[in-house]
Amino acid sequence: MVFVFYFLIAMLLVILYIWLDFFLGKRKHLHQQNAVFYPSREGQVQWIDTGKVFFETMFEDIQHANSHVHVLFYIFRNDSIGSQFIDLLIQKASEGIEIKVLVDRVGSGLNREGRQKLKKAGVLFAYAKTPSFPFFFFTLNRRNHRKITVIDGKIGYTGGFNVGDEYLGHDPKLGLWRDFHLRFYGEGVQDLQSQFLEDWKQANRNSSKREKSYFPSLEKGRHTFRFFATEGHGLDTFFMEGIKKAKNYIYIASPYYVPSIELQSALLDALKRGVDVRIILPEKKDHPLVKEASLSYLEDLIKSGASIFHFQQGFFHAKTVLIDDKFCDVGTANFDQRSFFLNCEMNTILSSPSNISSVKNRLEKDMSQSTILHLDELQYRPFKTRVREKIASIVEPLL
Repeated sequence: MVFVFYFLIAMLLVILYIWLDFFLGKRKHLHQQNAVFYPSREGQVQWIDTGKVFFETMFEDIQHANSHVHVLFYIFRNDSIGSQFIDLLIQKASEGIEIKVLVDRVGSGLNREGRQKLKKAGVLFAYAKTPSFPFFFFTLNRRNHRKITVIDGKIGYTGGFNVGDEYLGHDPKLGLWRDFHLRFYGEGVQDLQSQFLEDWKQANRNSSKREKSYFPSLEKGRHTFRFFATEGHGLDTFFMEGIKKAKNYIYIASPYYVPSIELQSALLDALKRGVDVRIILPEKKDHPLVKEASLSYLEDLIKSGASIFHFQQGFFHAKTVLIDDKFCDVGTANFDQRSFFLNCEMNTILSSPSNISSVKNRLEKDMSQSTILHLDELQYRPFKTRVREKIASIVEPLL
């Protein structure tokens, strides 16, 4: 009994320490956060929604690089496609091309062998968001979730794809992988470059030279867009402004749905106004508890008239918010509290009708091939699911 008593006291102290660590760390972060709305740009935007096209296109662009390649990914596995990517970067480094690789310290999954191969070849390598004291638990949860590739300062990529075999649909449990990524040519790439260099500077704790070759003259294109970089603040407010103005429809695509109370309320208000709200999510899950965390939110939405779609073709990882053919956001941020209040994200606001049509057509096609979640499926969910749901509600800001 004495042992149990002291064990419980120890557990309570650990929980108190974690809570204080997170609370104080977050309070400090609120005074340091920095969201950047980049200027409106006119460039060329290519829409990509399969891993095969993404890797083939990006690898070909890198193959033709003659100055530098800057790469930032949240996940970078040293598996089959990851090894091919490493070999390509090593090849370009041997040609005298400057290669910088930045990956998230906790999320990347890049093993020691992969890191050593890159460094040995002269590739400049760094980790983003390494956990640190005095707020270790808070910084452990502050992840750089951005995906940015810049080639010669003229070609850029950002979106949902990471580097790993699963993004090619090779995971036997998840199957086909649906994601949205964007390739930029010309004007606008300078903003991706600026954001990469800022993240590189933070990771290396020193100033990053803004070489002239990093910012060449860029051609204008026929697509209008702008980038929005966030660090755990501002994205939920930005989405809420769009939702409150919605008159006809709101489409939300995300692998996870764990909104803030304010965003959930804004969507419920939109439904009361007669707005058609549709949300597409994966049927399968790749992380524990995230699906259970969404259930109560989805139940309230369905009761109010929203349509919830479960993607059946494989795993759905795309992230977009589309409203009335006017507001179109595609990026790295999930529709969850982690992306809104903790992660570093990079989103693109698309303004050109052709880009918006590409997003809308893909979403509507995927919805047509999905199953609709019915209210009775949620109202009569098993006791085991409800227990997991209660656990998920406690930790949902960290999921």
